[in-house]
Amino acid sequence: MSRRSTTDRSDFNDNASNASSNASRRPTINFQEIMEDLPHHERETGERLRRHLQFFFMNPMEKWKVRHQLPYKLVLQVLKIVFVTMQLILFAEMRMSHVDFLEDTTTVMRHRFLKEWNDDRDALQYPPAEGRYSVYDDQGLSEHLSFLINSYYSIRNDSFASFSYDVVSHPSGNLGAQISFESIPPIEVLIDRISNVTVNNNTYNFDIREVKDTKRLNLTETEVFQIGQSDDAVRDILATRGITFLPEDALKISTVQFKFRLRTIHYSPTAGDQKPECYKISVSIKFDNSRHTGQVHVTLSTVVSYVNVCNGRIIKGVGWSFDTLLIGGTDIFVLILCILSLILCCRALIKAHLLQIKTSDYFENVLKNKITVTDQLDFLNLWYVMIVVNDALIIIGTVAKISIEFQDFDNSLFTLTSIFLGMGALLVYVGVLRYFGFFSQYNILMLTLKRSAPNIMRFMTCAIVLYAGFLIAGWVIIGPYSMKFRTLAESSEALFSLLNGDDMFATFYTINDSNTVIKVFGTVYIYLFVSLFIYVVLSLFIAIIMDAYEVVKDRYSDGLRAIEKRGCLRDFVESNPPPSELGSPTTRSAYAPSNLLNLAAGNDSSRALRALHAIDNARDWLSSLRDGTRFQSFSNPLNDSNEDVLADQNANGNDPHNSRPSNV
Repeated sequence: MSRRSTTDRSDFNDNASNASSNASRRPTINFQEIMEDLPHHERETGERLRRHLQFFFMNPMEKWKVRHQLPYKLVLQVLKIVFVTMQLILFAEMRMSHVDFLEDTTTVMRHRFLKEWNDDRDALQYPPAEGRYSVYDDQGLSEHLSFLINSYYSIRNDSFASFSYDVVSHPSGNLGAQISFESIPPIEVLIDRISNVTVNNNTYNFDIREVKDTKRLNLTETEVFQIGQSDDAVRDILATRGITFLPEDALKISTVQFKFRLRTIHYSPTAGDQKPECYKISVSIKFDNSRHTGQVHVTLSTVVSYVNVCNGRIIKGVGWSFDTLLIGGTDIFVLILCILSLILCCRALIKAHLLQIKTSDYFENVLKNKITVTDQLDFLNLWYVMIVVNDALIIIGTVAKISIEFQDFDNSLFTLTSIFLGMGALLVYVGVLRYFGFFSQYNILMLTLKRSAPNIMRFMTCAIVLYAGFLIAGWVIIGPYSMKFRTLAESSEALFSLLNGDDMFATFYTINDSNTVIKVFGTVYIYLFVSLFIYVVLSLFIAIIMDAYEVVKDRYSDGLRAIEKRGCLRDFVESNPPPSELGSPTTRSAYAPSNLLNLAAGNDSSRALRALHAIDNARDWLSSLRDGTRFQSFSNPLNDSNEDVLADQNANGNDPHNSRPSNV
């Protein structure tokens, strides 16, 4: 009895779902009956509009069957994937060489100018094996300053590299020639401090007006020799120039920076396309006493920039190398491909916009049924918009890359170029997914994402609010006691790592146990966050996607369009279904450009139309250069002359499929 009732109930649910599915596919308005009651010229225009819309919503494979029209945009996307990937591989090698040079130069500067800097500090370790590089007493400060000054004045003789000073010109124009001691540029000292601090009977009076002093250490050769002999001599020599680091200055001085500039030559024999390049190294060594705790943090930063002060040339192997030709040819070919793809996609978007205007006008004035915003958005192909964006990014990145190869660059241009090319390549690969969607066996991913997107956005809104609460609480409470929650960004990174099950023990371990309350709270906080977000939030997120996947899989047998929501535009298009034999001569004649709408009629002043005319004129000019003829697939209803259409009418009688396009 129970089993029978259960079976009946399931059958009833299946019948109800099938009925609702059939109802969703049933046209809400019978456009065929409406069009039969229209005057002849309006009915003829409607037939042309319907055929035009049917052809517009066809995929490239169906268009190929109808007109044997080569999918040029698809071919361009495939070629772009190949050559953009090749371009990125070549650029990545150059970028890696450049970044390695910058990092190696900074490492050399730290070993040369920071006393007792070791190799362990160069390696990125987590958690860090050593604390911050700091100075704790006056003697340590004197030793570091003495080491810095000696290293600067002996950089040319002690370094196993081609370092020189940043002077206006070198003797005899030779970068490696010796220069006099007086010609060495002085070290620049920048002191950031407050005006004064006075102490009266254990009362501290702070005059907090900021004072910025700039000094230039014009040291003599004798003074440099004395500093090399004794570290204590540096205090007296600096004091004669108004620079003191006495105990009473500890509360006044916030930061002290020592700045100087060097030059070097970079050349890598392993890179066949690289010439010797001259670089200027701006070094800044900062002693940070802003916390006034007795621990003075010491940091060294460098800014390496290309300078055109020397010309490097390779004596052996004169001429263009294969690597140079390959890189240059790839850049030019990628630039041509992206420009062609950009033009074709912009042309498709403009034609879709003109067709949307015609369709809206016909529905509103003739059918008396205004199309919805959702139907209007069907004319906007977001795939083409994405392709236009990636073409623009790759074009900008390629132009910047070419300028880099001509030595007109800096590090920021390198960074922007890598961002443009990398994002452009990402969008190129994503754009190819559109063409996979035309095959039923490969479309499941896109349909699942499209189906689940609204529910995911609503779910993420609630999840982000909950995540923000945990983020603020963790940063404020645990931040002072854990290196992983020091800043708001680091706190977010730590929580996202926990959300993915990464680095859990380290997060527990790095909470300082000096405060028992914070240690207990941090432990409970992590337990609660992991339990809630991994076992609940993440599981619900996966469930939403799986639910959408099940819906798509169940309805897949009914056709892809059964998954999409219907509108009056789709009902109008399917009120007279296209022929089943798309490759037949009758179908090809019905969807010929002369039997579709004339998008140019009534829009002579439209900016979109003028842009489309310009693109078509350029296309015709290129076609005339090739062989003086035009492919049928290139024919455009915008350029069909009235005489050609009248000739078709005379040859075929009054067949509406071959008559002149009516104006809407």
